[in-house]
Amino acid sequence: MGKNSFLFPQQNHLEIVKGCLTEMNGADSFKGTVQKDGAWEAEIHLCSSSIFEKASVARVDLCGGSVEGAPTDITLLQAFAWPANPHVPGMIIMASAGSTDGQDAIITFYTDLIMQNSAVRQADKDAFTAQLAAACKLHGQDIAEYQALMVGRGMLGECAAECGMLYFFEQGDAAMLSDIIEAPLKAYAEIISASAAAPAAEDFVHMKNNRKKIIDWMLTQDYGVKVSRQNNIPIEVIEAYGFPPMN
Repeated sequence: MGKNSFLFPQQNHLEIVKGCLTEMNGADSFKGTVQKDGAWEAEIHLCSSSIFEKASVARVDLCGGSVEGAPTDITLLQAFAWPANPHVPGMIIMASAGSTDGQDAIITFYTDLIMQNSAVRQADKDAFTAQLAAACKLHGQDIAEYQALMVGRGMLGECAAECGMLYFFEQGDAAMLSDIIEAPLKAYAEIISASAAAPAAEDFVHMKNNRKKIIDWMLTQDYGVKVSRQNNIPIEVIEAYGFPPMN
């Protein structure tokens, strides 16, 4: 039980994400809890406001757990933003470091906009990609390479906008990822601050249907949920930080 010490993600990255979402929300409305049992520990921060129906930032550590019977350590940092207005896209940031049988850790980094109604505006997708591309370019990397894995994967029940990035990294990439993790937050702050059209009743229907598809995908396809089940992490813990609101 406790927290791992991978180079990325670390506790300061959770604080960066939470701080940026707090600035967008306009008030420090996040409430934090810690739950732990056996090999796992979960630190979960949640908020709800007129801007975000739900926003979550969580760190989940698996220390001395197992995946498919193999000894495994994992640190997951995951954040979701679910705006109250269906015209405003949601956002995901997921950074996970894992080591199996004491081997070198592999980092998975995924971020994207989430379609809440019938589509995500092209201008929002372009702005999101542009911030990530600029951050990658500072480290001599091409965003196109980091986007190829997303295309056609049906992420988040086919509600992912496919304008972010998904890639596997090594611990030696930690410094670069520490810079890149701020890029989607900068882009999303601009998207949130832009004026959005007033939603109609049908927009809320789209949003509810999309959120249901996302939950169904998580329960059947998401690797993190699979790992949680194998390590006796209650689904209520995953629901708290990982599921969209369904009010």
